[in-house]
Amino acid sequence: MSITRTVKPEVLAGFQDYLPERMIAWQSLIEKIRKVYESFGFLPLDTPCMERPDVLTGGQAFDKSVYVSRIVQGLEDRGQAVVEDIDSMLRFDLTVSLARVVAAYPKLSKPFKRYQIGKVWRGEKPQQGRFREFVQFDIDTIGSRSMLADTEIIQVMSAVMETLGIPDYLIKFNNRKILSALAEIVGCGGKVNDLCRVLDKVGDIGIDGVVKTLTSTETARAFEEKLILSTEQAEFVRQFLALQSDTPEGLLESVGSLFGGSSEVGTEGVTELKEISANLDALGVPRNRWQIDLSVARGLGYYTGPVFETSLTQSPEMGSVFSGGRFDGLTNRFMAGSNIAGVGASVGVDRLIATLEKRGALVSRKSTADVLVTVFNPTLVAASLQFAERLRKQGFNTELYVENAALGAQLGYARTQEIPFVVVIGPDEARDSVVALKNMATKTQEKLTEEACYATIRSSLASK
Repeated sequence: MSITRTVKPEVLAGFQDYLPERMIAWQSLIEKIRKVYESFGFLPLDTPCMERPDVLTGGQAFDKSVYVSRIVQGLEDRGQAVVEDIDSMLRFDLTVSLARVVAAYPKLSKPFKRYQIGKVWRGEKPQQGRFREFVQFDIDTIGSRSMLADTEIIQVMSAVMETLGIPDYLIKFNNRKILSALAEIVGCGGKVNDLCRVLDKVGDIGIDGVVKTLTSTETARAFEEKLILSTEQAEFVRQFLALQSDTPEGLLESVGSLFGGSSEVGTEGVTELKEISANLDALGVPRNRWQIDLSVARGLGYYTGPVFETSLTQSPEMGSVFSGGRFDGLTNRFMAGSNIAGVGASVGVDRLIATLEKRGALVSRKSTADVLVTVFNPTLVAASLQFAERLRKQGFNTELYVENAALGAQLGYARTQEIPFVVVIGPDEARDSVVALKNMATKTQEKLTEEACYATIRSSLASK
């Protein structure tokens, strides 16, 4: 006698199921974002979720914990050669795959403006707002070094948040060139990515925590490069992070004064942020929606210029919900010396969904149907089938009740699923060539001709 082993139906830590009600809200949010992207002329693109390891890492050590893949031999494959080494990796973002596409298809018109939605995977510790599998919805412009491209990305970020009706967003941006200059000045120019990873934690540990991290040999062991600064060097970092001003112009002037013109790349970074700020003012993007924040660094090492992130002032625990930056030269790993310019940003759809759910602001429906057509009895199945199809041809999402059940149970199903209208075709309705239309919100019912039924449903749905 064989014993069937049962498996506990649970999802992996850091992963999540999207049941229909949540998925309907997810799809609505995605569609709103897509429309904003296309209003700026961005084009759709899709790429595989798995890439060769050298494509994703460039053959270098990588900052993020990633998922790797091996081919596992199945019962039908016994005797075939099996790849023992790492064959592929699940992508940890969509940007590197974009760089591969740009290198693989050199005839793409430039600037190439694309949007892409897809799942990505990172082996991060699961916590509120952080998942191991999550969806990114990216925009990127490839082939432009102009700060107009960076400005447009920030403008799109603002437009998306406005379209989604999120009232407390703030877009903060900085420039990796300024941070590179800081690293040069304090004597760790070759370890700028390590420095940026520490600076990126200032929101969690504060300026004092950053200084302590930079001067602690115990903390330094966590970094492969063992970044350790002297007290004097760390104090300069403190002065840098403590710079403040009521205006972006004033803050950038303070950066220039602190650096004292000692870094050409730093001056270039300041100039670029001045240009972006002026462009945003010219576009009329309100200043209470954006600010220059010298602690913004972004953890990924491929950023080379302006970097951006969007936080929600009423939900700081959710972290950044829309972030990105400039990544000139990312195609160099595929085409040596190509140095193609790029800039973009990615919205964290799952974080936004989680935030809206927590706030009770996630607008959704339990059903996609506008109308439920009931089946009164077996002799009237054909009438219900045919009318349901005519409703669909009129443009209404129509569900036919497909289980044998009493009319009361069918109406109960419509209430549970929050379907706005129910159609009943009983013997009397069939005889008189009418239908009974029940409005589930008002709990009213009337007998109508088919055309009157269509008009009533259409008018009610249009008013919502």
